[in-house]
Amino acid sequence: MNLILFLIIFPIATIIFSIALQKILKNPFLVSAITLAIFLIVTFTVYGVNFLIAAFIYALISLITAYVVRFFCKIENRTIQINLINNEDNSNVQNRCINNESRSGENSCIRLNPDTRECRICNCQRQFRNCLRR
Repeated sequence: MNLILFLIIFPIATIIFSIALQKILKNPFLVSAITLAIFLIVTFTVYGVNFLIAAFIYALISLITAYVVRFFCKIENRTIQINLINNEDNSNVQNRCINNESRSGENSCIRLNPDTRECRICNCQRQFRNCLRR
């Protein structure tokens, strides 16, 4: 029973706990330190000094898990930002162009060419942003 506890239950609990703490705290070293503190308390109250090596291994698992979660959260945030910018470009470009034309009386529409993603006015390579030249 102890072998199953050490090899299966504690690592899975450490991974789940690390994911939850990383989403809350957003600091992998703090997540690992909290996990190490919990396992050190368990070491000296329940199992004894023999469990000390396992406590450091679980803290290392916690650190690795926290970095993996951090990496995936960064990718998710970038994807959401790109989707938001693309949706803004697609839905609001026509309204901005109409407003710019009506205010200035000339064709000062700043919008990206959908095929090449170049600015139609100055042909600069600006992806996901409008050209800054007017």
